[in-house]
Amino acid sequence: MANRIRNAKSGNDWTRSELSAYNILVEEKSLADFFGVDELPPLSDSMNVFSATEDRREAPDDETYKLLHYLDLANRPKPGQEAAVRVFAKEFLQKLGYDAGRRIVMVLQKLPFIVCGTKCSAQIDICILDEDEILLLVQEEKRFDEPDDPESQLVAEAIAAFQHNNIVREMDLHLPKLDEVTFPAITLYGTFPTFYKIRVTADLDIAVVTGTYPADTTIIHRHIPRLPRRHSEGMKPVDNHKVLIQYFQLFKQFI
Repeated sequence: MANRIRNAKSGNDWTRSELSAYNILVEEKSLADFFGVDELPPLSDSMNVFSATEDRREAPDDETYKLLHYLDLANRPKPGQEAAVRVFAKEFLQKLGYDAGRRIVMVLQKLPFIVCGTKCSAQIDICILDEDEILLLVQEEKRFDEPDDPESQLVAEAIAAFQHNNIVREMDLHLPKLDEVTFPAITLYGTFPTFYKIRVTADLDIAVVTGTYPADTTIIHRHIPRLPRRHSEGMKPVDNHKVLIQYFQLFKQFI
């Protein structure tokens, strides 16, 4: 792969070919290996009502009704509702406290992305920001477009976030650049998530910037949740969304 031609591509155009071109491998991990626990944690009190309610018409309060309405739209988006998954994901992350303190949830964050010496871009569907530092990334599979590759796009966005965060550290905070960052990240197929820990090193960044093949393999860890119902049903069935809430609660430790 060291001799293959590498082209400057924006993050949204990355595929598995780019992962191969930059010596990046994705490895599946068990619950224990990925999260460091043998079983999912109990639900937090704040999520009990949402987790137990499937039909929004039975919601006991407006907040639960609205979140279930967003979930319904995300599971069955109609033409013109292409943003439904992103809107639900934003509301859901906020409900779970991913924006605790002064963090904020941003949608469609566009970043400059240097690839093969060319200024490209990477657009993150959803990210968690602490001031200007990107902490977490979410990439949706676009159902209304031609099939895409959200996993490869997510990796590109993590590298762009690494570039962005180091510029912020150096130029705004007057701190040294980091040599390595592991970004917690998520892909969404409808409302079904896959969880990642994407390790980005200075060596990988240099390889992407210069369009060269890095000597060391970058290993990305992935965990695909196991659910009682079909993955295609996403978070809609109560037994599915209870388990997925537990996953999201557990994943928050990596921010």
